[in-house]
Amino acid sequence: MKNLAEPPLVSVIMANYNGADHLAMALRSVLAQSVGHIEILLLDDASSDDSIKVARGVADTDPRVRIFETSRNAGPGAARNRGFEMATGRWIAIVDSDDIIHPCRLERMTTAGDALETDAVADDLTYFHDASIRPAGTLMGTNRPEKPAGLSATCFVSADPNAPQLGYLKPLIRRTALSGLRYREDIKIGEDHDLYMRFLLNGGRMHLLPQSYYLYRRHNSSLSYRMHPDDVAAIISAQDDLLRDYPDLSDGMLDHMALRRAALQRPLAFETLVQEIRGRHFGRAMGQLVHRPSLLPQLVKVGKSRLARALVRPRNASAVIARDPSEWTLQDWSVMLEKTM
Repeated sequence: MKNLAEPPLVSVIMANYNGADHLAMALRSVLAQSVGHIEILLLDDASSDDSIKVARGVADTDPRVRIFETSRNAGPGAARNRGFEMATGRWIAIVDSDDIIHPCRLERMTTAGDALETDAVADDLTYFHDASIRPAGTLMGTNRPEKPAGLSATCFVSADPNAPQLGYLKPLIRRTALSGLRYREDIKIGEDHDLYMRFLLNGGRMHLLPQSYYLYRRHNSSLSYRMHPDDVAAIISAQDDLLRDYPDLSDGMLDHMALRRAALQRPLAFETLVQEIRGRHFGRAMGQLVHRPSLLPQLVKVGKSRLARALVRPRNASAVIARDPSEWTLQDWSVMLEKTM
């Protein structure tokens, strides 16, 4: 029998904010793991729904679940950092409160991590939609390796929009290998990517397995989610900070980061345009389109896709919908963006 005085094999950190609808399933998928000596640290980030009630209902049935509440919403990075401080396991795993993991995930990944003698081990992500557990593709797709492959910091820097975005990976990391590394709490988007980059640039070793044991939920709401320009600017700023903090990067790495930065300027310009139109600042929006006419086809494409999914259309939008989006005025876009973006 396992000596329960020993540190847990894995500390699972689960940050949560208003995730009551899926929280119980996420917690139970972790509790169902084939390795029993684990701890689950549920960090609730000032939820206003029934998350705490749901979490307590699960915790009452299993003492491995520990719940920590905050009175002020501070974001997932801050919540996970609290988990890092309290974790006692040999490995640390991040599991989102709306996702599901395979019953053998922690056993197989820790075994693989030990065999590879690596500091972190990741698996592919399998996407599924809110209304169905049926898989809807994977993060790596055809880029999935045939055998465990080492990941370098360069792998995480790509300007190709069709390349897998490795910042979405959910690796298990040896707690001792973190060496005090923490999430940035001042950025809302891309905090995982920044952490992995710093981990690797600090000398950490990470391997990617060809298998997928992690089910990543895609919500209907997330499909229509738009980043604020401040979020994109923060991603760019985080990369600029990496250049400052790691001045000895190779020329190849610097080239990759320059291309990625240039690629991020386009979504920054587009999200700024969307905000200007939604705010009915048509003069500034027109100025952007004059300066960057390449944004217009993207605006038309997004408009068509949003209209196809829109369940609630604005009261005076019927005349707008009747025309092709390429013929819309900026005032028309303002009406549609108000409800569909």
